[in-house]
Amino acid sequence: MLQFSNSSTASARGDLVEQPEPFAWLPGALAFLRRSRVIVAATVAVCLGLAVFYLIIATPKFDAAAEILIDLRQAELFRQQNTATDSQVLNSIVESQVEILRSSTTALAAIERLGPSVYRELGEKGFIQSLLGPIADQFRSSGAPAQTQEEVKLAAAEKLLSQVQIKRVGITNIIQISARTPSAVRSARYANAIADSFLTGLLEAKYETTRRGRSWLETRLAELRDQATAADRAVQDYKVKTNIVDTDKGLMSERQVGDLNTAVGVAQAKTAEAKARYERIKEIIEKNIVDGSVIESTQNQVIVRLRQQYFDTKKREADISAKYGSNHVAAANARAEMAEIQRSLQSELRQVAEGYASEYEVALTGEQAIKKRLDELVADAGLNNRSRVELRSLESSSQTYRALYENFLQRYTQAVQDQSFPISEARIVEPAYPPLRKAWPKGLVILGLALLLGIGGGIVIAFLRDLLRNSVRTAADIEKATGIPCIATIPSVRTFRSARNVLPRLLDEFGLRPRETSRDLLLEAVVHPLSETAEAMQEIKLLLERAPNRNGGCRVIGMVSAISGEGKTTVASNLAHYLAMSGKRVILLDYDLRYPSLSRTLAPDAGVGLIESVRNGSAPALVTLKARGASLFLLPSVIGERAEHSTEILRSPNNKALLDSMKMNADVIVIDYPPMLDFLDVRATDELVDHYFMVVGSNRSNSRQLAECISRDRFDATRVLGAILNRADANRNFAKRSNFGRYFPWNQGAGARYNVHTPQSL
Repeated sequence: MLQFSNSSTASARGDLVEQPEPFAWLPGALAFLRRSRVIVAATVAVCLGLAVFYLIIATPKFDAAAEILIDLRQAELFRQQNTATDSQVLNSIVESQVEILRSSTTALAAIERLGPSVYRELGEKGFIQSLLGPIADQFRSSGAPAQTQEEVKLAAAEKLLSQVQIKRVGITNIIQISARTPSAVRSARYANAIADSFLTGLLEAKYETTRRGRSWLETRLAELRDQATAADRAVQDYKVKTNIVDTDKGLMSERQVGDLNTAVGVAQAKTAEAKARYERIKEIIEKNIVDGSVIESTQNQVIVRLRQQYFDTKKREADISAKYGSNHVAAANARAEMAEIQRSLQSELRQVAEGYASEYEVALTGEQAIKKRLDELVADAGLNNRSRVELRSLESSSQTYRALYENFLQRYTQAVQDQSFPISEARIVEPAYPPLRKAWPKGLVILGLALLLGIGGGIVIAFLRDLLRNSVRTAADIEKATGIPCIATIPSVRTFRSARNVLPRLLDEFGLRPRETSRDLLLEAVVHPLSETAEAMQEIKLLLERAPNRNGGCRVIGMVSAISGEGKTTVASNLAHYLAMSGKRVILLDYDLRYPSLSRTLAPDAGVGLIESVRNGSAPALVTLKARGASLFLLPSVIGERAEHSTEILRSPNNKALLDSMKMNADVIVIDYPPMLDFLDVRATDELVDHYFMVVGSNRSNSRQLAECISRDRFDATRVLGAILNRADANRNFAKRSNFGRYFPWNQGAGARYNVHTPQSL
């Protein structure tokens, strides 16, 4: 036989705890969605219904859009100089134009352009507004004064702006004007009217600004012209007063000084040149330089001829001396002739030197005279410096006024041109046209949003319901809350097949009414013997058979639950019928004297029951029930109104004697009790019961309620054989059904005829 150590098992379990399975949350999420399907379906149906109703009653809307381009360059083409505009300034200009389009001024201009019919169009109301209009009128002051014509226009402008949307298209300079109205033509008219009114307003604003600027410039030009004329006149008067002669090249005195400065330089150069010629001619004469020359000597024919004779004689003397010797007579004669020529040459040079001396004296005298005149003019200029400073001040003032006048004259000319220039910085790039299809409501969009809203709202409602309830849903939750093992799980059985049962099911889901007990549910285990309910009853029967019987005779089984609506009555009926089918003698007691749903469903025609039997001390008024060939007995509770002192009836000795008498003729007695947290009936008859089964409805009671039933002295919890999870998620047993389906098909429709017989005594 294989043996496993405890340590290895513990370590394996520790590994399982430390390493949770991936996607362990997925089954819980799917279970939550399955539990919430009814609520989600209801919210989706409501949202879709509201969406369809809105699509039916909503007034269709049509969108038409016009686009305006803000282009500063088209106005700069006709200006003298273009101004550079950066992106930040251009953005501020475009945003400013958007705000102007949204202003009441533009809307009022559009109202005037559209004509009187616009007031009637803007006053039209849709279907929803027509319904809500009388309600809104009730909140308005009945004694409010009548609106003036101006207030009517402002109200119409406000209504027009509410139907128009103005926005900038991205980061471009295009502004889009879109209008949404119940008419396609009207939308296009409104958008085009806003655009045209905006452009007209820009031109009028430009014209008005230019007109005001032109008027101011005209006044200012007249003032500047007078000031410039007065300044020029002051300059001329001052020149006459101070004897200042002005020429096109400056003042006369300044011009004379400049000319004399030039003349002094020329005279000094001429004097220096004459002196140089004179000094040179004197040097030639003193040194008796025969071949020395000056400019005049080269131009004097006598001197030129004498020099030529001198050089010829000198050559002849040299030739004779070379042939005959220097003492030859011819050589001596030649030298004498050379001396005579030299004397004649000296005489001619002296005459030239006298001419040079005379020219030098004349140049020196002229230079001195010019210098003297220059000194006189410089002395006169020093005396007139103060007058010239005052003259410069007057001339500066005159030039300033003249420059201002010319500048304003240029601006005035530009203003006149701008006033007559009929182009603004904005233009329509695309007018609005009537749209071909409506923009709102969009059926697919609204239905899609309604679907998403319904799904999301249903999930949120279901989540909040689960969060507030904190209900028990699984067998592990039951064992954790009570410490009682869960011995069986009964899946939820669908009890309706038509749409008329949807509303009751929703009321049951939200807990807005007590759950109705269906005859089919009370007989599920016998009518469908291959169902999961029948299988759960078999588990309960086997557990009951293995449980020790302290009395050794009839077993009294109490079916209890914490609160109402957990399916306790259904489990009690199915268990009793299943035990009867197995061959046991079974009596089913209805101890719920407040709401005897078991009796009302299985024995609706019963006239007497538990209360009459206890009060009279007579034999029990049993009703015979037959199912699939087996019989069981039901002791119903027949009450006309709410029973008084029901706990005292169950605690009475007559009830105990009645129960003892029924034990002698039965193998099992199944008692259907009212909820424990609401009533004390279970505690009142605790000593009469051998075993308990605690029925817990899935997603019905919470852990706190179950723990309260166990902790408080409600009943003897040690006699609880186990808990039964009722109305569990049917999809949890899908794998089980699929495995059994390999061997035989599930026959949910199989069942026997169920008969109810008239009451009789045992």
